[in-house]
Amino acid sequence: MLAQNNSQTGISIPRALKLVGIIGGAWALLVVGAATLAYVPGHPDFSPFTTFLSDIGDTAGWPRILFNSGTLIAAPIRYLVLVLLVLRLIQLGAGRTFAVVALIVAFVSTSGTILMTAVPFGVSPLMHKLGIPLYFLGVVVLQTLIGAREWSLRGIPKILPGLSFLMVVVYFIFATLVILYERGTVGRNTPVIWEWLAFFSSVVWVFAQSILLGKMGTVR
Repeated sequence: MLAQNNSQTGISIPRALKLVGIIGGAWALLVVGAATLAYVPGHPDFSPFTTFLSDIGDTAGWPRILFNSGTLIAAPIRYLVLVLLVLRLIQLGAGRTFAVVALIVAFVSTSGTILMTAVPFGVSPLMHKLGIPLYFLGVVVLQTLIGAREWSLRGIPKILPGLSFLMVVVYFIFATLVILYERGTVGRNTPVIWEWLAFFSSVVWVFAQSILLGKMGTVR
C-alpha cells in the first residue's frame, strides 16, 4: 500500500520536463517579443540585421525593464529545463558521468546569461563582455555533449541531436563573429543576425526536447 501511494505522489520527470520546457520556451518568446515591441517605437530603424538583443536590453525604459527582468527570470527556468532533461536522459540510458559534466557546463552557461543581463553593456562593458563567452561558448560545449549522447542512445528521434548540433553551429558562428568584431576584423552588424538565429534555435530546441522526450517511454 505504501509503495502504491509513493508511485501515485511521485513526480513524473517526462511530464515535468514537458511542462517546464513549454513554459520556458513560451516565456522566452514573450520576453523578447514584449521587449522588442517596447523598443520599436523609439527606434523605427529596428532590424534583426542591425539590432542586437543586447541593444534592446541596454535601452532605458520599458525595453530594458522587460528584457533584463524577463531574462533574469528565464535563466533559472532554463537551468531547471536542463536539469530535467539530464534526468530524463539518465532514464533513457545516459550515464551519471555525462549528467555531472552536463550540469556543471549548464551552470557556467547560465551564470553567463545572468552576468551579461544583470550588467548591461552601458553600465559595465567589461563585465557584460565577460558574460558573453561564458554563455555562448558554454552552450556550444553543452549542446555538443547533449547531442553526442542523444545520438548514441537507442530510440531517441535523430531530430533531437540534430537540433543540438544545429545550435552548436549557430552559437559557434555568433561567438566567433563577436570575437572578430572586437578585434576590428568584421563590422558591427555582421554578428547581429546570428544572435537572433541563436535565440530562435534555442527556443525550438527547448520545445522539441521537452515535448518529444516527454512522450517517450523509459528504456529498460
